Formats: sequence, C-alpha cells, structure tokens
Amino acid sequence: MQTDSRESFVEDIEALTTGNVAAFERLYHKLEPKLFAFAMKLVRSREDAEEIVQEVFLKVWERRSSLDPTQNLDGYLFTTAKNLVYNKARHRVYEFAFGQYLADYGAVSENSTQTTLEHKELVQLFEEACASMPPVRRQVFVMSRTEGLSNTEIATKLNTSNSNIENHINKALKMLREKFKSYDIVYGFLLMCAYLVR
Repeated sequence: MQTDSRESFVEDIEALTTGNVAAFERLYHKLEPKLFAFAMKLVRSREDAEEIVQEVFLKVWERRSSLDPTQNLDGYLFTTAKNLVYNKARHRVYEFAFGQYLADYGAVSENSTQTTLEHKELVQLFEEACASMPPVRRQVFVMSRTEGLSNTEIATKLNTSNSNIENHINKALKMLREKFKSYDIVYGFLLMCAYLVR
C-alpha cells in the first residue's frame, strides 16, 4: 500500500512537470499540512506560516518543469520555506537597523530624503562589496547568508570540506569589516546583515 502511495506521489510530480493542475492540487493537499507545521516552527505565527506555504507552492508551480520526480519533494519544499523565512528575516533586519539609524541620529523630516539616499547608497556598496569577492567565495557567502544553507550543506553541494567553507565565510566577513570600518554609524548595521543568524 505504501509502495502504491509512493508511486502515485511520483506520478503526480511527473504530471505536475507538464502543468497538470489537478496533480498540483493533489500534491498541495498531501503536503500542505506538513509544510505548514514546519513553517509554524520557524515563524511561530499562523499568518506568516500561511504566507510562507503559499509562496512555497507558488515557487513549485513556477518551477514545475524543472522538478525531478525521483528527488525528495518534501526536502525541496522545506528548504524553499527555510530560505524564504531567512530572506524575510534579513529584510526585517535591514528595516530595523535603518529605523535605529534614524532614531539614534535624529533624522528629521527636512533631511529624511538625504538619509534615505545614504541608506540606499550603503546597501548598494554592500552588494558591490559582495560582488567583488572571488567567485567561489561569493557563491559560498550567498549560499550561507542569503540561502541559509549550513556549512555542511554548502560543502556537500560544492564537493569540498567544511573547513574550506568556513575559511571562505571568515575571509568574506573580514573583507566586509575592513571595507565598512570607516563608515562609522552604519558599520554595525551592515555587519548585522552580514552576520544574520542562519
């Protein structure tokens, strides 16, 4: 019976890759409860968890043609959910840090436009700094800080050792610390984003 269920599951994924809406709905009803429970553990908010589930399944639909029926769809869904949560958290860190920046340095209405421009410029500088890293180091840093992968997951994907991954991340963070040391008040803001807990 379990084998039949697994075969049915694989058949639904195969059908989904061709755009079969009924197969998508069946997979949604099978997997939504587990994914919702997982999202709740991460965000502890029903509303946020529901939003995460909807976004994950939207991504599944958008990427349906590239799905591999033989791979673990559960794992794909959970990884996608985790990445969405980390990306949202990173965005909130930006918002919180900028709010603190405004509060701490008394930005008033007449210079708020200038302050916002400075903030955008610093975010752009941060992104440019990341882009200037050697390709492999940048890839490792993005996988770690943006995609929320662990060092072990990155090492497996890149077929290298954990110590090598840790070395890349440490060098990336050291470079960012050096680059933004002179930016004084925003230094903490940028490093906060770089050090965002995975």
